[in-house]
Amino acid sequence: MSDKPTFNKQKQKYDGNEGEEISLGKVSFGDKKLEFYFDVIKSPIILAIVINIVYFFIRGSFEIMWIFDILAFIYIATMVIKKKQGKQKEVFIACGIAGLFMGLFIALFKFIYFQKFYLFFNLISEPFLTFFVGGFVGLAVAYISLNLFKKNKKEISSSKKGGD
Repeated sequence: MSDKPTFNKQKQKYDGNEGEEISLGKVSFGDKKLEFYFDVIKSPIILAIVINIVYFFIRGSFEIMWIFDILAFIYIATMVIKKKQGKQKEVFIACGIAGLFMGLFIALFKFIYFQKFYLFFNLISEPFLTFFVGGFVGLAVAYISLNLFKKNKKEISSSKKGGD
C-alpha cells in the first residue's frame, strides 16, 4: 500500500439535494437564489450609477447622489414586494446587494477620476455604507408596504362586509 493520497476525480456534491452540483446559480440567500436578486437589481443599479456619474460631470460634485441611490433602493424594494412577492428578508438582501454594488462602482469611479491615494480606503467603506443604507431603506419600504397597507386592506374589506 502506498502512502500517497488518492484523489477522487468525480465532481464534488453538496448535501442539500442528492445529485445536484454546486454552481453560482444554486447559491441562495434567504429563500431566493442569487440570480433572483441580480435580475431584480441589475437595471436600477446601472441607471443609478449612470445618473450619479452624469450628475457629477454636470455639477462637479457628489452632494446629492444619495437621492438617486435612495430612489433606486425604493424602486428595488417595491419591485421585490409587488412583482416577486418577496418578504422583508428578500427586500433587505436585494437592497443591500444593490447598495454594495452601487457603492463599489461609485468608489471606483472616484478613485480613478481623482487619483488620490486616500480614496483607496473608500473602496472598502463606501460599499458597506451603501449596503446598510440600502438594506435599511428596503426594510422601511417593506415594513410600510407589507404591514401598513395590509392593515388598511383588512380594514376596508371588513368594513365592506359589515357595513352593507
